Amino acid sequence: MCGRYANHVEKLRGWTDILGDWPAEFWTGFNVAPTQQAPVVTIDGVEVMRWGIIPSWAKDESAGKYATFNARIESVKSKPSFRGAWKQSQTCLVPALGYYEWKTIADVKQPYFIRSMRQDELLVFAGLWDRWNDEGSFTVITQPASGHLADLHDRMPVFLNHEQAGNWLSAADERLFEDQSMVEGMEYFPVNRRVNNVRNEGPELLLKDEVPPTQAGFDF
Repeated sequence: MCGRYANHVEKLRGWTDILGDWPAEFWTGFNVAPTQQAPVVTIDGVEVMRWGIIPSWAKDESAGKYATFNARIESVKSKPSFRGAWKQSQTCLVPALGYYEWKTIADVKQPYFIRSMRQDELLVFAGLWDRWNDEGSFTVITQPASGHLADLHDRMPVFLNHEQAGNWLSAADERLFEDQSMVEGMEYFPVNRRVNNVRNEGPELLLKDEVPPTQAGFDF
């Protein structure tokens, strides 16, 4: 699952040929949440879209009230909310510094931030987009977590390397996701619970935080 992420990416480090003029002066943040507007990269360039797909066939916006901000790779081709975008290869890239997951331990909902061990190196998630009433919306594709990330949560976004990202923009193909070796170069750590409130923003949300005493004995 990916229900919150940071997309305040400043250093593209070799991605300029694919990400172009990201973020093209669009707003980016450190606590992006579902239903908010965020920039993504399509085959046509950078565009701001709503996080949480509203499929083109929807009668009204209520279709976006359901959990459409993530799409499981196991069912993305058949689930009504996503299959149209998949068939039309309406693919997008979702650049991020990292994303948040929560672990409840001793009745404490503790957030963790997952990022590249190279700290300011960006991650790129695989996404799909659709358009309803001339407004774009997108979803992040997820898969079963692997490696040490599985100790934190059972799902993770589909991460794309440079080659995979270029191919993904050309056509929706799940075979591109077979290599997820980049997980080995990722880390996670506890952050302040201020991130739990979507109204809180700023780079301080990404700082490592001490695990509350009630969690000190928990071994991840």
